Amino acid sequence: MRFVLLPFLLAILLGAGSALAQVPDPTRPAGVLVVPEAGGSVAGPLESGVQTVILRPGGKSAAVINGQYVEVGGRIGDKKVLKITESEIVLKGESGREVIKVTPAIEKMPTNKAAAIKRRTTGNTE
Repeated sequence: MRFVLLPFLLAILLGAGSALAQVPDPTRPAGVLVVPEAGGSVAGPLESGVQTVILRPGGKSAAVINGQYVEVGGRIGDKKVLKITESEIVLKGESGREVIKVTPAIEKMPTNKAAAIKRRTTGNTE
């Protein structure tokens, strides 16, 4: 009986694997563009915008923008990097000042610190 079910179970597993290959990656950040290759497969994400910010309190902060590593004072294209913070990168070029938001769809909101401390110490969720 076992040997009769084995081919059937293998067929189900192979079919499920190919079906899952068609599902988009749930860990991919929202707004990342994907470039399709010839033949229908996916090449990978198109590098666009800010990928990484490196903050150095005692030195020059840096960022990876469109796949290019750049420090404060460096250049990306014809624009000079003026400032790098955790939320934005400020560039200056011929057309003026430009601000690139690191996470444009996310807006940070201050929290009520007293309520957060109370929840941590008492375990209340009110």
